[in-house]
Amino acid sequence: MRSLATILLVLIGLTGAAACAVPSAAPAPATAVSESPAAPDAGGVSRRDVLVNLTDTVITPRFQAVAAEMNGLREALNGLCANPTPDTLSAARAAWRNARAPWMRSQAFWFGPVMERRSRSLLDWSPVEPERIETMLSERDSVAAADVTEFLASTQRGLGAIEYVIFGAGAGAGDGNGTDAAILSALTPADGIRCQYLTALGAVAAAETAGILADWTGANAAGKAYADYFNGTAASSLLGKAAVDEIVRHSVFLTRSITDMRLGAALDIDGGNPDPEALRAGPGHNTVADLRNQVLGMQDLYRGGAGPGVSALLRGVSPDADDRMTAHFAAVLAALDELSEPLPESSAANPEPARNAHRKLQEFQRVLNTEVVSLLGVSVGFADTDGDGG
Repeated sequence: MRSLATILLVLIGLTGAAACAVPSAAPAPATAVSESPAAPDAGGVSRRDVLVNLTDTVITPRFQAVAAEMNGLREALNGLCANPTPDTLSAARAAWRNARAPWMRSQAFWFGPVMERRSRSLLDWSPVEPERIETMLSERDSVAAADVTEFLASTQRGLGAIEYVIFGAGAGAGDGNGTDAAILSALTPADGIRCQYLTALGAVAAAETAGILADWTGANAAGKAYADYFNGTAASSLLGKAAVDEIVRHSVFLTRSITDMRLGAALDIDGGNPDPEALRAGPGHNTVADLRNQVLGMQDLYRGGAGPGVSALLRGVSPDADDRMTAHFAAVLAALDELSEPLPESSAANPEPARNAHRKLQEFQRVLNTEVVSLLGVSVGFADTDGDGG
């Protein structure tokens, strides 16, 4: 069996690389057995203490929120198509934002079921291709949920495709700049191809996130919970150190993606050509909220919710390093709060807030990639930390 680390190294980031397929039921047992609960790290908190708490108070509740909000989005899209009015359009847009927030905040723990199920290809591939969506809609007689999962490309489905339809697409539009009137007109009649597509997208999003949650909790056909494998409570599971390493590595990769591949590329930090497309800004103008939720998700794992998180492990080794990480989280979030939408346009007109956010992210990145990684003994390849430079 491929280790979770191998899957993560292949799949992680926002680069659009396709995930490798692994059965979606509970993972096959690893040869290692979790460390004993009585094996504390410095400071008296064991890795298993941390992992059990994170699973119970951060990861599982977050996926519960994702599943609930995606179901709410499905219902809102059905309501929009049943009665396309400005009010139902507004409700659908609000439901989309409500669903996207916990989904992006869960990105810090897109390991396990999310990777094994290849959920991102169904839920959040970026960018979508409006022209390809419109061509598909013009050529098909019908679209059902099974068509979305089995026949449409990743660039034609997920939250990005829903965003395109409800925020930026008029009848026959391919540029994502439709007016509200055009969007509503295109969704009439309710049984038309466009509404079939939109409601199918909502159904797939709700079903897939319910599946992710079931695989974490064991409410799946196999009756096995990935949570037990991850947190060390199953007979066969990850070593506590291996699971903590995955959490830290995942934050390393995610921070690199945000700092270097998105903001850095968009702002031309390295002296090449600025690439506003690197921000992946859609017609819903949700880029800043996405960035903030990604950082909040990493902070959730670090702080630990109602109990110990990665912070407790680091503090047992170096209170000063823990204080620096806590301060950097606050500084990054404060800098992101100064950004405004639409981010590509606002950063082009006044780049300093975005540059400041990038600087704060780089400072955070340095402490994460050096102090946290080294003090906790996490193995991360050089290529994974080459965002250290200023």
